Amino acid sequence: RLKAEVLLDAISAATGQPTAFKGYPAGTRSLQLPDSNIASRFLSTFGRPDRVITCECERSDEPSMVQVLHIVNGDTLNNKLQSKTNRIAAWLKAGMPDYRIIESIYLCSLSRYPTNREMSATLKIFGETPADQRRALIEDVFWSVLSCKEFLFNH
Repeated sequence: RLKAEVLLDAISAATGQPTAFKGYPAGTRSLQLPDSNIASRFLSTFGRPDRVITCECERSDEPSMVQVLHIVNGDTLNNKLQSKTNRIAAWLKAGMPDYRIIESIYLCSLSRYPTNREMSATLKIFGETPADQRRALIEDVFWSVLSCKEFLFNH
């Protein structure tokens, strides 16, 4: 699995919604934080070390049930997806068609286009979803890509 700081920065980059750290300028990445005294439930949950010793052995990279629960229903990912200033908002404002939004989700998250199977299955769901629920569907699709093994372990 990606290290805590790398994973949080990857989620921020994919969603276009930076993480705010108290006392640091907007856009500060978690990898830029000088120490572990900056509070972050996400970073603590995903194994950010206390930096008591200068050894990578202090870090825990083992997946845990708490991490799974945080991805599934924690506030970090959900708040980034529901933000009114993220990529989803920009795509909707630009009037992007469904297939372009799906492509963009995959490109921003996995650095690849969706396979034909992924595109077909997702377009089918878009076609079955009422227009007033489109934003929620896009958030759900984005969430599913950001919570998949390919993202969490490779990007």
